[in-house]
Amino acid sequence: MSDKNPFNEAIRGQIAANLARTPSDRFMSLCELLDLAREMAPRDPISQERRSRALRARSLQQEQRRADFRRFIATQRANASQSV
Repeated sequence: MSDKNPFNEAIRGQIAANLARTPSDRFMSLCELLDLAREMAPRDPISQERRSRALRARSLQQEQRRADFRRFIATQRANASQSV
């Protein structure tokens, strides 16, 4: 099934070009892309506050996951010690 959609062809071309690169070249391309995205990000106070809130929320989620995992492990240990 050959799809000659220009978008799909462009994606295939990018994948082929990326596979031809060395790992270092791929990493440098990724760094350049991230730098460009950072430059394009809005810098107004509202956007900065929104990013700050998102970072705090992500941090809280990570802490919640860690706490849930610790509780899960503690439960597993307690169950294992009771079954012995």
